[in-house]
Amino acid sequence: MAGSNFGRVIPRMLDDLRKTGVREGDCLIVHSSFKALGLSDALPVDAVRTLIEAVGEDGTIMTPTFTYSYSGIWNVKPFNPQITPGRFMGVLSETLRLYPGALRSASPTYSVAAYGKYAGQITDGKEKCGGLGVGSSYEEAYNLGARILLLGVGNNRNSMIHYAEVASGLPYTDIPFREFWGRSALVERDGEVVEVPLADEFPGCSANFGVVDGYLEESGGITRGKVCDADSMLMDSHDLVDAIVKRLHTEPSWLFCDALVCEPCHLRKRRLREKGLI
Repeated sequence: MAGSNFGRVIPRMLDDLRKTGVREGDCLIVHSSFKALGLSDALPVDAVRTLIEAVGEDGTIMTPTFTYSYSGIWNVKPFNPQITPGRFMGVLSETLRLYPGALRSASPTYSVAAYGKYAGQITDGKEKCGGLGVGSSYEEAYNLGARILLLGVGNNRNSMIHYAEVASGLPYTDIPFREFWGRSALVERDGEVVEVPLADEFPGCSANFGVVDGYLEESGGITRGKVCDADSMLMDSHDLVDAIVKRLHTEPSWLFCDALVCEPCHLRKRRLREKGLI
């Protein structure tokens, strides 16, 4: 695979990934904390190389490289898929974005980086879709039967749960995380900054997504493991999304947090009440 000679394979990490259940041929969405791995003798590029080794020639690695380039954020950097770094996604996500041979989607708010067999399918043609919903890289990954690996982080970092909310069809995903962020994005094209409209479909709050843990574990939908020093979880995207959609159809506000100051959860609960759904 092009670029796969960059970095070195970390034997302990590769062995732990295998014990956790990562297989050759996996399409693997990775949310991670490099610090949690405790690799004092290795670099982020080595960890990325090890992930690539774990899924092999027929596998794919995908990570979030979100930039939140909403037009209403006063200090936002216009999105350029070639150079704009991800924000708050962790060093492994950024390392994959820069890894030779990796591709990046053109969603100006919720882009992803991908490397491997299905990288093109996951990243192509995402300029106008909602970054986490219909037509997004996450829907592509779901359709490919992707698995999700949480390395040292919890389900509050699992972006596929936002896709599950969209897939549920509940009437609240048009309510953005912050209204003042706007419903358009700033994109750099040919040296000019242009404002582009976004699909009317937005992720909300993820603070309460940890409720998914116990729910999935009841049906064996989560495999827990230890990768180096990082507590980790591995799950199938179909199991995850389908279980969440089923639960939301009986308990539509299940994923919302109870914080009084949480704008998206408050507004989404109000919408559900207005629709007579809670």
